[in-house]
Amino acid sequence: MAAAMSSSSWLIVGISLLLHLRRRPLCPNRLPPSSRPHLRRQRPLFFASSLFNFSTAKDQSSEHRSNFIVVDSLQSCELSSEKAAKTAKYHPWQKNSSSLSIEFFKQSGWSDAQVMKLNQRSPLLLRTNVETVLKPRMRSLKDMGFSDTEIVQLVSSCPSVLLVRDIQPKINFLRSLLGSNEMLLKASKRNLFLLSSSLARKIEPNISLLRECGISDKRIANMLVTGSAIVGRSNKCLKEAIKYVEELGVPCNCKMFPYALSTVTGMSLSRFDATCSTLMNFGFSQSDIIDVFRKQPNVWVFSKENICDKMTFLMKEAGCELTYIISHPVILIYSLEKRLKPRYEILNFLEQNKLLDKVYGLVYVITISEKKFRKKFLFLLREEKSIALYDSYLKSVAP
Repeated sequence: MAAAMSSSSWLIVGISLLLHLRRRPLCPNRLPPSSRPHLRRQRPLFFASSLFNFSTAKDQSSEHRSNFIVVDSLQSCELSSEKAAKTAKYHPWQKNSSSLSIEFFKQSGWSDAQVMKLNQRSPLLLRTNVETVLKPRMRSLKDMGFSDTEIVQLVSSCPSVLLVRDIQPKINFLRSLLGSNEMLLKASKRNLFLLSSSLARKIEPNISLLRECGISDKRIANMLVTGSAIVGRSNKCLKEAIKYVEELGVPCNCKMFPYALSTVTGMSLSRFDATCSTLMNFGFSQSDIIDVFRKQPNVWVFSKENICDKMTFLMKEAGCELTYIISHPVILIYSLEKRLKPRYEILNFLEQNKLLDKVYGLVYVITISEKKFRKKFLFLLREEKSIALYDSYLKSVAP
């Protein structure tokens, strides 16, 4: 009877939590499927068969001939005949522009490997006119202070910089915020839609909104460099996300607010719910989950399997109580194989052999820097000539 009551109680808690989380949807794609039948997740119809049902024999013959031109161009980049033919089949570019574009990039200092990667990332560039588009826009990037190497990195990570007309104001604005070309390159590499988002409709309004929340430019820059998709969201969606995070108990003046906002805007509701359900399966209550989110919203970044593996290790092998994990959720954001297991093994060995001057909590041992950990704990293994465990640790944490 007690077990049945316990199951019912957890079910009620689960439903209550999910209803709470759904109470204020962030934007249309976060609404429950039942309330947005026209937005249900389906496979995009980008390749609808109807688009290809009306090609005539003449069209197919023309396409077949043009493919040979593309194959020759791609083979000039040392792409194998088979791969070049396969690429040309799915990207039947125009006869002249493809070879001219490839030649232009190679003459601009791009290696064969870089040109091939660009071909795969953005086939549209091979159809772009060299004289009227590619040359002027590459020249514009140089005029903005980018070196040849930086241009290769920028275009490789975000090919749209050569396709967008108003790219200069956008780059100037973001570079002013981020502080350097290097930081802009990092941000564009981790956020593929950063430079393709509208400056007037998204980037500037969203940056202003974040500033109104008390987030410093330095923190905003850090959010962009670490891959946050906040700037690319609609301003309306970002406003809803801010309200949502505040309702979960993370106010704007809290140091974890930027992390909570990045987490919420960077995932679907179903994935957010999946993390909540996973934690509940290990015994977390509704209030526990809210507390964890307030303290460490980055826990929601990890997959269900990742969290399950960490929780299982911490509770079964490391002997942590659930209350300990709830009080110190930061422990869940570290790598299981490169941080949790290796450091626990060292700590356990030192404790069993009474080599420590006092008792150290697992959270302290896990969260201190690598340099401090080696100086404080790892050196004791060398003194005890436990070379096998010492080498095992170094192997585990190696990049």
